[in-house]
Amino acid sequence: MQWFFMSRLTRYLLGQYARDAAALFAVAAILVWLIQMLRLFDLVTAKGQGLLTLAGQAFLTTPPLTRELLFICMAIGLSRGLQRLQDSRELHSIHIMQRTSKIWTALAVYAAIGAVIVSIMAHWAVPEVKQAGREMQAQIAAELVGENIVPGRFTEVTQGVVVRIGGREPDGTITGFFADDSRNPDRHSTYFADSAVILQTDDGYQISLRDGRLQLVTEDEPFSEVEFARYELAIDSLTETGEARTELNDWNTLQLLQIRQNQANRERQVDELLFDRIADATRLIALLLCVAAVQSFPHARRGNRYMPTEVLIIGGAFVEHFSSGSAADSSVYGPFAGTLILLSFATLVLVYQLRGLIGKGRRKKARAEVPT
Repeated sequence: MQWFFMSRLTRYLLGQYARDAAALFAVAAILVWLIQMLRLFDLVTAKGQGLLTLAGQAFLTTPPLTRELLFICMAIGLSRGLQRLQDSRELHSIHIMQRTSKIWTALAVYAAIGAVIVSIMAHWAVPEVKQAGREMQAQIAAELVGENIVPGRFTEVTQGVVVRIGGREPDGTITGFFADDSRNPDRHSTYFADSAVILQTDDGYQISLRDGRLQLVTEDEPFSEVEFARYELAIDSLTETGEARTELNDWNTLQLLQIRQNQANRERQVDELLFDRIADATRLIALLLCVAAVQSFPHARRGNRYMPTEVLIIGGAFVEHFSSGSAADSSVYGPFAGTLILLSFATLVLVYQLRGLIGKGRRKKARAEVPT
């Protein structure tokens, strides 16, 4: 039974496109996961956690990074598939038999599958994984502060955050709590408290500080101190590393639409995030169209390519990212700027390719009509 409407040739071409893309993406995802394992190794093991926790946290940080690699892997897979067809002269046969529509049908199915995968990652998977990663990170920090920190010893919870406790009561209450946060060069915070209790609330893990003071050093205020009877300190505010937390970034698209409906003052922020996520699918389609425009037409050249197409694809991806990132600062539609550049390039190449083919067809027809 045929897959939906696809002919055998379309399925064959789709397999040629997808084979290398799947292999490249699998290798890229594994490499990213291993790199994250190495990056987090000292940080996680220093907190008294095992290899399973390390592997889990590395896995949760992988999807946001592989999301950026997926459309490059799919473009390279398409390029290699078309190059194999070119080298084996199958591409010539397809054009001679006037079955080029199968090439574009396979490309359309390939692009649609990629767009669906990218959209699922951007709109749902990556935000959910980010939330799960932050919850795991906060849980690790809560266990570290509540159970694993040696009383009387200064312990670096994460780079730039040092915590010290005086001791622990039988009921889990921490005495003599001290924390120094120097991650932000514009804001240095120091917390002192006679006692502290770790709580798990709907908003995550928190350290409830009792009878203490907060010292701040900022650019505007050389030094200020505030005394408090009770202060709720979110643990994830002491443990975040790398990407600074953006609250809206943690929500999936359905949640963002609800926020946009209920909070009018956040409409622009939500629109920027939504357009950025939608642009993932459009940039994938545009990049694939560029590759198809260049390589889906047969030629008589044999090897001796001046530059690997993989390098050109990566270069095009960088141009797209740079253009979209620059335009995003001035307009909510900025994320589509790079897509427009890629589509313009693809259109010009297609016009050039089709013009050449039409010209050849006319010359052959004219020669055929010349009387002998």
